[in-house]
Amino acid sequence: MYEYQLQIGICHAGKSGLLKLGAAVDILQNATWFQLDTETVFIDYFRENDGGMFLISRQLDITRLPAYGERITVRSWVTGCDRLFGYRNTAIYDAQGRLCIGTYAIGAFVDLKRMAPARVPREFPDRVKSYPALDMEILPRKIPVPSAMTRLPDTIRVQDYHLDRYGHMNNARYVDIASAYIPEDFRARRVRLEYKNMALCGDLIVPHFARTDGAALVITLNGEDGKLFSVMEFSR
Repeated sequence: MYEYQLQIGICHAGKSGLLKLGAAVDILQNATWFQLDTETVFIDYFRENDGGMFLISRQLDITRLPAYGERITVRSWVTGCDRLFGYRNTAIYDAQGRLCIGTYAIGAFVDLKRMAPARVPREFPDRVKSYPALDMEILPRKIPVPSAMTRLPDTIRVQDYHLDRYGHMNNARYVDIASAYIPEDFRARRVRLEYKNMALCGDLIVPHFARTDGAALVITLNGEDGKLFSVMEFSR
């Protein structure tokens, strides 16, 4: 289990003074990778096999968003692993140790030379130390896309500053883009993120929007050809 402390800064907070969703994902991602850096089983395998791990889904259950100036503790740990996927919790706690945001994420092992899914050796999962999972309801990683999605008029060109170390758009930047289409009076208590295809520098992103029967918001980020980059669901 990896843990670090942080004070919510001006770059983390939105105009409400609360932690922005995109900034929350940045903070959670940092903890994930700091934890991975301590896992010699993962690091040795990645180094020897030109391997890596891509996030394919994340679920955030939000009790409350910390405010500017608050001191938080961020923890990340592996809850399980198989030959294709790793499973983990990452969580944000306030100064009193109360859970603010609990998340469940799935990462896929990849061959970075082929940029394709990879299957780790059969004995690999047994070598990875796992810890008990957070007590949270886990929904399926695949998010249903409503049949009637409204294409929004905006388009966003992926720039170099959107990219992560793998050369595709950072996971948190999808959330930043989607956040522009969430009504100000809508307070998401659960956010589900599904990453389908990599958005690369120069790609044009076309957002689509729909409300579901359950009053959730679904926002997809598509390519010019309709290819799905990401599906995001925001619910109360």
